[in-house]
Amino acid sequence: MLDAPISAVTVFRDGARVQRSGTVNVAPGAQPVVIGGLPAGLDPASVRVAARGPGLALLDVEVHRGYRTDPLREDTARLRSDVDRCRDLVQELDDEDTAEQARLSFLAHLSEAAATALARAVSFGRGDHDDLARMAGHLSADTSGALGRRREINARRRAARRELDAAEHRLEAAERQAGSSVAVTEVSATLEASAATSAEVDVSYHVSGASWRPLYDLTLDGERLAVSYLAEVRQQTGEDWPAVELTLSTTRRGLHRGLPELNPWYIDRAKPVSMMPRAGRMARREAATLTPEITAAVAASAMAAPGALPPEAPHLTAEVVDSGESGAGLAYRVQRPLAVPADGEPYKTMVARFELDAELDHLAVPVLAPEAYARATVTNTSSLLLLPGPARVFHGPQFVGETSLETVAAGQEFELQLGVDDQIKVERELRRRSTAKAMIGGTRTIDIGYEITVENHRPGQARVSVHDHIPTSSDGEIKVRLREASPEPASQTDLGELTWNLSLEPGQAATIRHRFTVEHPAQVTITGL
Repeated sequence: MLDAPISAVTVFRDGARVQRSGTVNVAPGAQPVVIGGLPAGLDPASVRVAARGPGLALLDVEVHRGYRTDPLREDTARLRSDVDRCRDLVQELDDEDTAEQARLSFLAHLSEAAATALARAVSFGRGDHDDLARMAGHLSADTSGALGRRREINARRRAARRELDAAEHRLEAAERQAGSSVAVTEVSATLEASAATSAEVDVSYHVSGASWRPLYDLTLDGERLAVSYLAEVRQQTGEDWPAVELTLSTTRRGLHRGLPELNPWYIDRAKPVSMMPRAGRMARREAATLTPEITAAVAASAMAAPGALPPEAPHLTAEVVDSGESGAGLAYRVQRPLAVPADGEPYKTMVARFELDAELDHLAVPVLAPEAYARATVTNTSSLLLLPGPARVFHGPQFVGETSLETVAAGQEFELQLGVDDQIKVERELRRRSTAKAMIGGTRTIDIGYEITVENHRPGQARVSVHDHIPTSSDGEIKVRLREASPEPASQTDLGELTWNLSLEPGQAATIRHRFTVEHPAQVTITGL
């Protein structure tokens, strides 16, 4: 049996590739080498064996499934040792508490005896009230100290008892499982040597039950965004990973097992459909005209000037390496080895820390909310692929809130919401709405105008991007025209979205006015306005 401990692990989004390495002495001729104790869940088709040595040839490789009994004998002994250690710690804390209780009892006895003696001395003129106060102060301080130490001991004892309960629970589970049959996997390789030699054997295999996900800490300082790219690794593969070289791969499977192929796209004449009941039509129309509500953001003054911070300790950064997956993804080799037990718990490590330029401004969509949202527009100038994951956002030392990043490739631009800035006031009012009368069979015109006011109460200049819209007609006989816009919008889309870019000095306000008309046949009723 070859002793081949785990030497490296590559973790994918939905599995892991484990590599084991060992050395074995090979006699002349052909002989089998067996690597046992492998997890039952490994993919037999993924097993690869490599052997290196002078005059050495690898003849064949076989994967065997088997069963063994009492698989947890070593684990049970370790868990029993943990229980004993926890019990000793609880007993030690009980002894400390008993000692402090004895100290309190002695102080109580001393206080009573000293008070009697000092009172007698005062009555005979051999002492005064200052001596009495000093004695009371010393006894009070000693008593307070002893009570504080008891509270601290009790807190430590509660934590130790919880640890003891958990250790006893793990031991009971292991003892119940001990003696049962457990599936195991063995890999057998036949080596042939022309002369006695030492062979270095590597075996690798893919297992399910492992994954990693990215986590981000995003800290905005001025117009620089510091990105802390973290990874959270979990695994329940059936074997613990020691602190060895760990690589995180961004490679993932797509929605299709093979390459996607298009099928013909057929269209046909519409088939007549029965009319819906009137109540059903009204319910559908009402559902279609519901106005979406904006989700409230973190209410924080996100653009407050951050205070000066001391320089941070340097961070270890993972090395970007060849993924070995035909260029389909990147792989990050973590600089510090990370042990990951097979308990399903998350274990964190640093992938990289880098800084990006950020362009700061505000976004206001007053038709949805009378608020201005601070935002940062950032370009990923690093060489790293940012995968989807949760992110905590800080503005200097201030925690702004949580968001999530979508996939951001190198060179791609993305936006961060930094919360509501209450120092930017936004108001939208309906200033005009009139309907022109029309002759029978003629055209009716609805004239609507809005006014948006933006005020900057910040101590510095603010750039605010204001978004509004006018309706879009889905009927050829209904005409929507933008009649007036002051100032002229910076952009207007085919779907009626208008954008103004304002630059406001401290205390400055700006007013945006826009007016549009809706022309329609007099006999047609308009919905959606």
